[in-house]
Amino acid sequence: MKNLTTLIINSLLFSTISLATIINVPEDQPTIQAGLNAANESDTVMVAEGTYTENIIWPATNGIKLIGSGEEDCFIDGNQQASVIWLESSGIDTASLISGFTIQNGSAYRGGGIFCDNSSPSLVNCILWNDSPQEIYFYEYYDPNLI
Repeated sequence: MKNLTTLIINSLLFSTISLATIINVPEDQPTIQAGLNAANESDTVMVAEGTYTENIIWPATNGIKLIGSGEEDCFIDGNQQASVIWLESSGIDTASLISGFTIQNGSAYRGGGIFCDNSSPSLVNCILWNDSPQEIYFYEYYDPNLI
């Protein structure tokens, strides 16, 4: 009976751990946006070296890890079109990760590089370059009923 219980517990642990998926860009998905859109909570989107010309809108899914090959060879380029990465969901917290990128050439009134509206992702090993006028902008929702 003890062996059966151990087997059931191990099976449950393994099935929980194996739910997280790694999505490779560009092998599995052609763009970073497509990779993020395909991701679920706890999934990792791994991005190969290169320059990706995109203006990313982060999905309303918390816990996605977006990991580039390194800030020296993995670039997300906003092409001066808008914020390079836009996060607008109160459910996005530090469980969401952006790591290993140079985020460049964004253009927006606020947050040319990264715009966070009620969001607070973890940023690790990222360089923000040539994003105007503010590299990162955090906007907090103001609710007068909370005062």
